[in-house]
Amino acid sequence: MKMWAAADPMQVKRYTAVHVAGILGIGAVTVTLSVLQGILYIWLEMTEMMSLFFCLLTVALVLWLALLVRRYSRRNSLFFCLDEQDRLFAVDVLQMMRPRKGLVGYGEMALEVQRGIELLREQVLVQKTVPARAELILSVERLKEKEKDCVLVCRVQNVDGREYRRRWMIVRGYEEEEILLWQLRRRMRPEAAGLWKY
Repeated sequence: MKMWAAADPMQVKRYTAVHVAGILGIGAVTVTLSVLQGILYIWLEMTEMMSLFFCLLTVALVLWLALLVRRYSRRNSLFFCLDEQDRLFAVDVLQMMRPRKGLVGYGEMALEVQRGIELLREQVLVQKTVPARAELILSVERLKEKEKDCVLVCRVQNVDGREYRRRWMIVRGYEEEEILLWQLRRRMRPEAAGLWKY
C-alpha cells in the first residue's frame, strides 16, 4: 500500500493549533486595521477615496490570510493511496466532517479533522487497508498543473458503487509528489474509466 500525504507529518499534529490561530489572527488583523483606519480618518482627515482604498487593502489582506489557511488545510486533509491492485484512491477528510458554527465549533471541527487524518493515516500505513470512505479514481478528466497547486477533475466511485465527478485542488508539498502526478496522468486515458473497479 502506497500513500501520498503532506511532506511534513508534524503538520498533522499542529493542524488544530494552526487553524484556530489562523482564524484568531485573521480576526485580530481585521479589528486592528479597522481601528487604525478610524484613527487615521479622524486625525489625518482622510478623504473618502483614501478610506475606501484602506478598506480594500484590509479586505485583500484578510482574503490572502484566509487563502493561506485554506491551502494548509487542503494539503493536510486530502491524501491519496494506491493498493496492490493498482487502484488509486482519494481520501478527503474535510468532506467527512459536518460543519460547525462559531469559533468554538470551528475549533472542535479542526480537532475532529486532525483526529480523522491521524486515524486514516494509521489505517493506510499500519493496517495496510484502504479507508472505507475513500473514493476510487476511475479516470482523470482534467489535471491542470500550476506552480503552487494542481486542479484535478476526475470520475470517482464510492464504496456503494455510485459514480460521479469530483473536483479537488491539490496543494503542492506531498511526499514523492511527482510519482503521484504520474499516477494521475496515466489515468487520463479514455479507457481508464473501465479498468479499475472494486
